[in-house]
Amino acid sequence: MHLSEGVERAAHSVLLLHALAEGATLSAARLTEYHDLPGPYLAKSLQALAAAGIVASVSGRRGGYRLGRTADEITLLDVVLAVEGERELFRCTEIRRRGPARTTPRAHQPMCCVAAAMRRA
Repeated sequence: MHLSEGVERAAHSVLLLHALAEGATLSAARLTEYHDLPGPYLAKSLQALAAAGIVASVSGRRGGYRLGRTADEITLLDVVLAVEGERELFRCTEIRRRGPARTTPRAHQPMCCVAAAMRRA
């Protein structure tokens, strides 16, 4: 499994926002400067986090970003799903039904044990 760099940018941004004093914000420009990234790269991650409610955008002269909910309500999985989307990371191709050990479809459980384990993970 390979997660995009957007996940790393998003996770570090959430950590920085968590460290802010209550009511404080950080602008996208300051977050970009802190991580020494081109603005458009971080902006995409921040937009994904905002759409998921993980961060909130505050407009105005002293605006910027802050956490959209308390830190204990945000998991790393929330950040990953916000950036990567809710697609399955594992796709079962049913290789158990091919090759010399194959049997009839009725002999198999509806979901193979590998696919079931991956979904639980």
